[in-house]
Amino acid sequence: MIQLPREPIAALNRVRLRENGEPLVEIANDLKVLREFAVPFVREGVAKRLNDAAKNLPPKYRIGLREGWRSIERQKFVYDRYFEKLKRENPNASYATLRRMTNRFYAPYDQKAPPGHSTGGAVDVWLLDENGEPIDLHGQGDRFANAPTFRAGLPKKIVEGRRMLFDAMIAAGFTNCRDEWWHYSYGDAAWAVRLNKTECPYGFAPLPENLYRDKDEAFIADVIAREG
Repeated sequence: MIQLPREPIAALNRVRLRENGEPLVEIANDLKVLREFAVPFVREGVAKRLNDAAKNLPPKYRIGLREGWRSIERQKFVYDRYFEKLKRENPNASYATLRRMTNRFYAPYDQKAPPGHSTGGAVDVWLLDENGEPIDLHGQGDRFANAPTFRAGLPKKIVEGRRMLFDAMIAAGFTNCRDEWWHYSYGDAAWAVRLNKTECPYGFAPLPENLYRDKDEAFIADVIAREG
């Protein structure tokens, strides 16, 4: 089993940013966007590597994008919401413990290193079949319990599908978050930590509000309607 490195927040904050000014671009039309609230923008170099990753897959398989660039406002919403959920479920846990638990799946928005999605360097992806439909790479059970990329005990088909996606993305220059099989990045602080680098080229990348505000508002409304 592959052992992927840890990426604690303290390590991310030690990475020096040397912003290269690469623009955010809309992803290519042949990369299917799977979520209606996704903002389909990433750094130019990430867009190229996504296309390379798709070419690395065996014939008839494709890559779908669940999420690319994410505003700080949306990041704050999902982070705070998950923190409060954990707080309700663990009333005796300390603030520091709750922060660590939240940080495992959501990058904090109040640290030196910006969240990967907000740099345009991180993407959430899925493996698609020949009809462009998502292949089950998660299995039964809790979303976060099954999230680690190389979690033991998963069905053979899921293991094989995750490995196919992993190999294609890694060959294109991405690195994978070991706690989220769907989360890959290039150029952000987490990418640097995973590769034992001391610098990264992507910091926070702003996007004009007219390109994301409506999607953010619809996303938040949808989450509240579904989960309360």
